[in-house]
Amino acid sequence: MGLFDFFKKKKQNKTEMTKIEKPSKEQILFTENVLEILGPAIEKFGFIRHRTETKEYSSVIIWRRNNQYVKVDSTTYPTDYPFYYSLVFGVGDSENFFEYDWNGASLTLFKNKIEQTNIYTPDFPTNDKMKESITQTLFDLEKYGQTFLNNDLTLFYEIRSNLNKNREPYKIHTPDKNGKYKTTYDQTSVEQKRKYS
Repeated sequence: MGLFDFFKKKKQNKTEMTKIEKPSKEQILFTENVLEILGPAIEKFGFIRHRTETKEYSSVIIWRRNNQYVKVDSTTYPTDYPFYYSLVFGVGDSENFFEYDWNGASLTLFKNKIEQTNIYTPDFPTNDKMKESITQTLFDLEKYGQTFLNNDLTLFYEIRSNLNKNREPYKIHTPDKNGKYKTTYDQTSVEQKRKYS
């Protein structure tokens, strides 16, 4: 079944944004497997698919429930090696970069907090390991993401705060009239750090 067939079979809701832009076979397969394996598990908690975007080197799938969202994204851009994908829990605007970059926490961080380990984001799987890898993410979602899915944001706020306390706001390097560079902090990210730490 192809991605287009999947959307025909799985009725798109009226508010969902869908964008398919010269997708690669691996990103199509990734999107299909995420929708098939993770989609029903997320949707049973009242989340509705909000955005599906599949490109040549990346995919983004977002489900929303009121102010909360679950976002699955991947990258296979040659400059992003090693390739990876992630599942992120967030609150607020899932479309605004500064909002979702500072107001989210990955499933991996939930797992690390609960298990007291230091596990990294999954590598983007080869086609023959795609189902297995996303099924493992489903297992982790069901084991470590229950508080967020059940609308208990206590752990989410704790993880998000710890993550942002250790981050620097984005830096801006600009040349002065003599050609020397001056470094300042981006004020929007300074405010987001203050707000979400």
